[in-house]
Amino acid sequence: MRLLTTSALCGLAIGATAQIAGATDEVDFQLDWTPGGISAAYYLGVEKGCFTDQDIDVTISRGYGAADAVTKVATGVADFSVTDLGVIIGSIAESGAPVKAIMPIVAQSPMAIAVMADSDIGELKDLEGHSIASSVGNAAMAFLPLGMEVVGGDMSKVEIITAEGSALTGLLLQKRVDALASYITSVKRIDAIAAKSGMEVRGIHYGSALDIYNASIFTSDAMIAENPDLVNRFKAAIECTYDEARADPAAAVDAIVAGVEGMQRDTQTDMVPFSFGFAFDNPVFEANGYAFDIDRVAHNIAIVDKVTPLSTELTPEDVVYVPAE
Repeated sequence: MRLLTTSALCGLAIGATAQIAGATDEVDFQLDWTPGGISAAYYLGVEKGCFTDQDIDVTISRGYGAADAVTKVATGVADFSVTDLGVIIGSIAESGAPVKAIMPIVAQSPMAIAVMADSDIGELKDLEGHSIASSVGNAAMAFLPLGMEVVGGDMSKVEIITAEGSALTGLLLQKRVDALASYITSVKRIDAIAAKSGMEVRGIHYGSALDIYNASIFTSDAMIAENPDLVNRFKAAIECTYDEARADPAAAVDAIVAGVEGMQRDTQTDMVPFSFGFAFDNPVFEANGYAFDIDRVAHNIAIVDKVTPLSTELTPEDVVYVPAE
């Protein structure tokens, strides 16, 4: 394995792990899933010295889902991770998970449905009278009834089909279902698969109407209490990674291809810049940057409570960490 340093700005990470040496604090940063798309920024940040500049020796590892990410951080196995703010809210309310979000990454929800390009479903309300497939526990399906409510649709007129996650794309491309509960960022990947067979898939995004946060960096309450300086430095390092990646998406593609063993460039060429555009080219990021809008966090809690009623009443201060001025 070639280590990334300021004099050697490329490297290969074995097992989807990137490391840098010679910094003060060793930090385990676990993703919530396999590397790709928006997480390309972290690998570029390693090359650009975003972490070493903050005296951080970071190890980036793949994740195994949102619930696992919360568990790993709550138990101290990982120092920092990233997942949907709604998952963090639910974990705190239902299991008392000792974690807090420290910064938003994706300021709008990517929830969407995927349909074939020639589908007569032109907007979300048109889903009435059609079928939609989803895997068990898919957040995009959990929030779909609320999305339909917002646009004046009737979810009772939609046929819901549950299938294994690995089978969903095939069901859509074979036109055995009319739509998939998905994310607008994932539609790019599905469309790339469809293109290999001369087909086209498009997305209908409804997440922005919910006005809620999506991916957020989080850490444990213990880390915040015991080492708030590291929390602030890690946040600064993450901001640096995204600033670098937004300025040069192509370099971010190069970095994740070099930094993750087995990563195929063609899977990231379109996904990476699209992910950055979705995350940062919107009014919420323009107004708040990498900071949480506390009123919007309160709204986020209310939306989660409406979709999956919470057993514990929460305030924004229970969910996000805002350093004292």
